[in-house]
Amino acid sequence: MGFKTSLQIESLAARAHDVLKLIPSLRNLLRPVNRLPPEILSCIARCSLDENSVDVKSIIPFTHVCRYWRESIISTPGNWTLISNERIGLTLLSLERCKAAPLELSINMLQVRRNPGFSVIITPYIQNIETLYIDSVSPNELAQALPTPLRPMPNLRSLSISGNPGWDWSIDPFGPLTSLTPALTHLSVRHAPLCPSFLHLRALTDLILHNYNLDLHLDTLLDFLEEKRSLERITLRIQFKEPSLRDSMRRVAILNQLRRLSIYSIDAMDSKALISSVALPRGAHLEIILYDRNVGANAVLSLVSMAHLSNLQSPTHMEYNSDESTIQLLGPNGSFSFTNCCGLGDPFAELPLPSLTNIRTFCFTGRGLGVWKSFDDPIVFPPSSLPALATFSIKCEVTVSHLFSALFSDPSSSPSLGVLAFLNCNLGEDFMDALTRFASDRKRTTSAWLHRVVIVSSEGKFPRVASICGLEKHVSAVDVWAGEKLPTDLI
Repeated sequence: MGFKTSLQIESLAARAHDVLKLIPSLRNLLRPVNRLPPEILSCIARCSLDENSVDVKSIIPFTHVCRYWRESIISTPGNWTLISNERIGLTLLSLERCKAAPLELSINMLQVRRNPGFSVIITPYIQNIETLYIDSVSPNELAQALPTPLRPMPNLRSLSISGNPGWDWSIDPFGPLTSLTPALTHLSVRHAPLCPSFLHLRALTDLILHNYNLDLHLDTLLDFLEEKRSLERITLRIQFKEPSLRDSMRRVAILNQLRRLSIYSIDAMDSKALISSVALPRGAHLEIILYDRNVGANAVLSLVSMAHLSNLQSPTHMEYNSDESTIQLLGPNGSFSFTNCCGLGDPFAELPLPSLTNIRTFCFTGRGLGVWKSFDDPIVFPPSSLPALATFSIKCEVTVSHLFSALFSDPSSSPSLGVLAFLNCNLGEDFMDALTRFASDRKRTTSAWLHRVVIVSSEGKFPRVASICGLEKHVSAVDVWAGEKLPTDLI
């Protein structure tokens, strides 16, 4: 018995040893996340960074989950390329782990004044900088943030500089940046001058200029824009320091290859001067945003109708967003959008309607089909001004029972209208009865009768089957969809 017992004990010990060998595998089976590849874990960590992140502080907690996570995230240099001078300890850690990966560097000048030794830390990595943000920069202080003399940044592609509108910019504050690579493609200058040291940048594709006290003549700005023939997108938030600075001596608009021009202005005359001086090429988009203090929107729109709506070559798509008070026109050769943040009492009163006779699709987006004073009042919209209108779509979340009294009181108006689409509208029984009568009247009175109605609901709230069947007697197709978007063939 003793011998058998000894053999049994040895057998059990061997099995126990085998079980112990399986424990790590069993542990991994119980934790499926540990089987994720390092690339996925690194992606998860990077998702914790938002657009306002200046360093990798939010990634650090992921390295404390377990050893596998820590090794996976730390061993990926791309996780540590977001560098800032606000936390020197984290900066040193990130620079150690990022190796030779391209860097995105954020410099806050307020922190530079407190930690003047930052330039020494960043010097060995200056050639790895791909994106550079400099915030709260003031004259004569930029040299404190960057090494002196500054070595070239061959990989720099994006530069963003933000100053203070109250500072004196009588000198060129960007002397340390004179060695910028000509390959720079993105430039953003906010509350700081457009300095001569930027004139040699020949590869710019994106420019943001934000200055409400622009001490620069319009022709100097236009020369700068025309020289940069690679520019594709420009955002201008400017107001000239003196009204005379916007008086151009040019007789023809500048030549350019812009795909998008955005003008944010509190002075309509500044917008007018810019719009009249920049001819957009085929396919470009013109965006105008006017602030509350703006006056003279009619003058701006009348200029747009002459100088740029003709470039659209008969716009065919129109969209009005009542929430943002934005009107957008889209044509085969480009598009135009106009936003007035203080609201448009009559959104179509100032539009050059004679130019819109070829509109085939119109999309109305907003919380209601009423003016800003009251959602109960119908909008002012002359359907006779859109004789080619074929598709009308509405995207809103309230009852649209006054739709027909506002837009289609006359069944013979908009003779080409054949498709109505509703997204997330409250289509009650009264509305469905009115829609059925409208379809019936158009079928009797017009040659191009209503042939399709599309109803889309993200919450599955649809009219009763009996109402849909009643509408189908006068409409060829009634499509009911569950979702958050209209069918692509309606856009």
